[in-house]
Amino acid sequence: VAVTSKCPVWDNKVDLILSCLKVIHLPKTPEDLVAVTHGFVGLARHHAFGKAAGAIDGCHVRIKPPSGPDGHCYRDRKLFSSIILQAVCDHQGRFLDTYVGWPGSVHDSRVLRNSPLYRSPYPPPGHFILADGGYPCLQHPLPLLTPYKRPVRGVGAQRFNWHHSRARSIIERAFGMMKTRFRAIFLQALEVHHTFVPHVITACAILHILLLWGR
Repeated sequence: VAVTSKCPVWDNKVDLILSCLKVIHLPKTPEDLVAVTHGFVGLARHHAFGKAAGAIDGCHVRIKPPSGPDGHCYRDRKLFSSIILQAVCDHQGRFLDTYVGWPGSVHDSRVLRNSPLYRSPYPPPGHFILADGGYPCLQHPLPLLTPYKRPVRGVGAQRFNWHHSRARSIIERAFGMMKTRFRAIFLQALEVHHTFVPHVITACAILHILLLWGR
């Protein structure tokens, strides 16, 4: 079924789902945070990741090429028009934070710097968020732990990257699960106005969480 913003039925359904936006939230209690960090230790198979409070990445969602002088800004490195979803997930692939709307030509690190998460109090002191090599390794304002850059020298660095990848890849699996569940939306260019795309993507993220809870 084609999703189109010209159809009031779709508008109403998306608005109804967006009313459940509060299901996308960061850990609310110390116990919730401990569950997340313990989960990442299990994914990484190493206690050094016991302060991992999430995994972050960006996901490109294809859209029909926007008209107007800024249309070229949406063309990503694969030459498709897209809008970027930045998300942080926990050890189970549940989205803790989402930020949608930047054009596909923008680098993930720039999207991050302009997101509310970048200057938020999360994660708490002593904790960090796992990110791939496309992000900077940071202490402030948002602690990000990235892998060693290639070429990786030394057995220790290679092992670190292996454990890091095991834990961080949960965000890629989360995107994959969401895209598989909503194939009609994600496996072709969205036939909606680009200003409506963030609402559709956020609605899918909400449904992804609700379906995880229902397992």
